[in-house]
Amino acid sequence: MSPIPPRSPRVRRHPAGGLLLAGLLLCLPVMPVAAQGGASELGPLPNPMRVGDALERVDALHPQVRQARAERERARAALEAARAESDVNVSARLEARWIEPNDLVADRSRNDSRASIVARKLLSDFGQSHARESASAQRLEAARMEEELAYARHRIHVLERYFDVLLADLAFARDTEAMAAAYVSKERAEERNQRGQVSDIEVFRLESEYQTLRVQRTRALHTQQRTRAALAEALNRPDRRVRTVLAPMLPLDLPALPDLDPLLAELDNTSPRLLAERHHVEAATRELAASRAQRRPRLYAEAESGWWYRDLGGSDRNPFAAGLVLEIPLYEGRRHDGRVGQAVAARHRAEAERGQARIEARNRLRELHDEIRALQIQRDEASWRMDYRELYIDRARYLYDIEDQADLGDSMVQQSAAAHFNASTEFQLALAYERLALLTGRDELSPFRATDDNS
Repeated sequence: MSPIPPRSPRVRRHPAGGLLLAGLLLCLPVMPVAAQGGASELGPLPNPMRVGDALERVDALHPQVRQARAERERARAALEAARAESDVNVSARLEARWIEPNDLVADRSRNDSRASIVARKLLSDFGQSHARESASAQRLEAARMEEELAYARHRIHVLERYFDVLLADLAFARDTEAMAAAYVSKERAEERNQRGQVSDIEVFRLESEYQTLRVQRTRALHTQQRTRAALAEALNRPDRRVRTVLAPMLPLDLPALPDLDPLLAELDNTSPRLLAERHHVEAATRELAASRAQRRPRLYAEAESGWWYRDLGGSDRNPFAAGLVLEIPLYEGRRHDGRVGQAVAARHRAEAERGQARIEARNRLRELHDEIRALQIQRDEASWRMDYRELYIDRARYLYDIEDQADLGDSMVQQSAAAHFNASTEFQLALAYERLALLTGRDELSPFRATDDNS
C-alpha cells in the first residue's frame, strides 16, 4: 500500500471530537432489527461492528452482484459454444424405407431400411468461427469487468448504509438532548406559572415545542432501526441483528485530490466502465466480421459406417466410407444481407453507447471533483464549528456551576448538532473519494482501500 498523503494543514485535527463521537455511539441504546428467519449460513455479524468489518463482509452472493455474475457465466457459456463449433459431431441415422425394386435387381423385396453412423468435423470455415470466438471472448472480458464493477458499486452501497447508521445514531443523540432540554424548560415554566411569573401562553408555547421535539426524537428512533435493517440487507444478512456500530476516528485521513485535467486525459484508459464499453465495441466488430464471412466455404471431414436390410451383392453399399466435403454457399437470397445489416446496426449501437458512457463519465468526473473541493471547504467549517462548540459548552458548564445562567442543555444540543454536521461532512467526503476511485480506476484514491487504518 502506498503511503497516504497528509491532509491539508489548513484543517485542524480533533482527536477529542473523534473520541466524543465514539463515546456517543457507545452510550446510545441498542436498536436491534427483528429476525426474519433461521440462522444465516454466513455467520453472525461482529458486535461491535467497525468499517473494516462491514467491508470484509461485502457478500459476492448479494443479488446486485449475482446479476452481473450471471451475465459473466452466460458470456462464458457463449464462448464455449463458439469454441465447440469445430468439435466432432457424431450422429446415428435410422431409416425405415419402402421401395419399388428396380427391374434389373434380383432381390425383389421392398424393405430398404438402413442404419448408419456418421462422424463429421469442421476443418475450416476460412475465418468465420475464429471471428465468432473472438467476439465471444471480448464479451466475456466485458462481462468480467462489469462483474467487478458491480461488486465495487455494492461495496460503496455498504459504506453508504454504514454511514447512515452512524448519522442516525448521532441524530438520535441530538434529538434526545433537544427533547430533554425542552422538557426542563417546560417544567420550569410550569413552576413559574404557578407562582404567577410566567403566562399561560408561554407555558403552552413551551409545551408545543416539547411535543414537536418528542415526535422528532421518535422519528429518529425509527430511523435508527430502519438504517440498521438496511445495513443488514446490504450485507446480505437480513436475519442478523446489527447492534453497536462504531465510527472511524475523525477526521479521516484522505488522499490528496489530483488535478482535474490529467484525470480527464487518462479516463478512457483507466475507467473500468469505459474499458468494458470498449470490449463491447470490439465484440460487435468481430461479430460483424463473422457475419460477412458466412459466404465463405466450409470444409468438413466425414466418416460413415452403415448397415442395409437389402443385400444387393455389389459394391454400391460399402460398410465404411470417409472423405472431405467442401460446402460452398451459392445463393441465400437476402438472408446474408439481413445478417450483415443487423451486425452493422449492433456495432453502431455499441459505439454510440460507448460515446454516451464517455460523456457521462467526464461529466461525473467534473461533478465529483467539484464536490470534493466544496466538501474540503465545508470540512474546515465543520472543524471550526466543533472548536467553537467545545469552547462554548465549557463556558456554559462554568456558568451553570456558578448558577449565573442555565443554558447548558441548549449548549449540549448545539454541540451534538455540530458533531452530526462534522460526521456528515467527513462521510460525504469519503464517499465522494470512493466514487472517484471507482470512476477513474485509481485505487489509491479510495480512503478505505486498506480498512485497518480507518477501523
